[in-house]
Amino acid sequence: MKSKKDWLFTGVILLLLAQGCNMPVTPTQEPESILPPIIEETSEPVPTVIEHQDMPISAPEAKPYPDVTSVDTASENRAPYGDSYENNRLERPFTQDMIYIPDMDISAFSISEDGEWYFVSIGLVGNNPNNASNIRYMLELDTNLDSFGDFMIVADPPYSESWTADNIKIYADTNKDSAGISPVRSDAPFTGNGYDKLISSPPEGIGDDFDIAWIRINAGPFAVVQFAFKKAFSGDSFMYAVMADAGLRDVARLDYVDYFTEKEAGSPVRDNLYYPLKELYAVDNTCLQAFGFAPSRFEPKICPDIVQPENIIRDPRGPTSPACELTFAVCQQMGFGGFDAATCSCVPIG
Repeated sequence: MKSKKDWLFTGVILLLLAQGCNMPVTPTQEPESILPPIIEETSEPVPTVIEHQDMPISAPEAKPYPDVTSVDTASENRAPYGDSYENNRLERPFTQDMIYIPDMDISAFSISEDGEWYFVSIGLVGNNPNNASNIRYMLELDTNLDSFGDFMIVADPPYSESWTADNIKIYADTNKDSAGISPVRSDAPFTGNGYDKLISSPPEGIGDDFDIAWIRINAGPFAVVQFAFKKAFSGDSFMYAVMADAGLRDVARLDYVDYFTEKEAGSPVRDNLYYPLKELYAVDNTCLQAFGFAPSRFEPKICPDIVQPENIIRDPRGPTSPACELTFAVCQQMGFGGFDAATCSCVPIG
């Protein structure tokens, strides 16, 4: 017979067993499996492989139209004249520190044609378009003759002496604000988007015709930079201008004079109130030349007629004078085709 102590001990054991049965059971967790990281294969975008079908060959000769240069006043850190901000004529081949960049100083431009192509040639004071300044050269086309640019053909370095389309892009202005509100004056401050649509870029595979425009350099004394574009692109009549830009390089803010006041832009002309250059620097542009039609000469931005002088102009002090002030650039600005240093004289074209 069990004693009272035995019954008490048995009761305690049973009570502990009962509590143990009512305790929550923690399930045994399986160890998490560690998977190796997923490595996604990445590859560089494959450039568009282009098989060109049409390529320009050589440009016929053309009569160059002169543009103001700053080579003779560069040592004085200034442009001589030719910078008319209100009329969108920019003669600013200088850095903001007024350091001269001869390879972007346009001296002349011209157009010629063959059966399929138009050729626009740009003469420069310098001869190195691959200058470290990273100069962009541009050709503007106004195809509806309203002095608002419709297309901008843009070329970026590096440049080659052989024809290439690989560094060419073409932009369009889809809402007619490439000259601000009025093409005849600065509309600053203006808000717009200039050339707002990229319509051709062969390396990016953009466009329907990858042979539409080409560029080469050092094709001749008046063709340090030379563009070629298909006649079918522009039609038979248009206006055109050229530009060199190592500053803003922003087609969405053309014309630049519409986005900066003259005070903000500064001036390259020393006796101007806003000298020196500030926000708008390292840019040189030209007037608009008419092609395929007779302009009235009242078109905004149109180039004035140059009457070719019939006689040779000589410095009255004679060729032996060390103070001869005639230069090739001065003769061009006067409408002559060249400069004879031996006689200190301007020579007519042809």
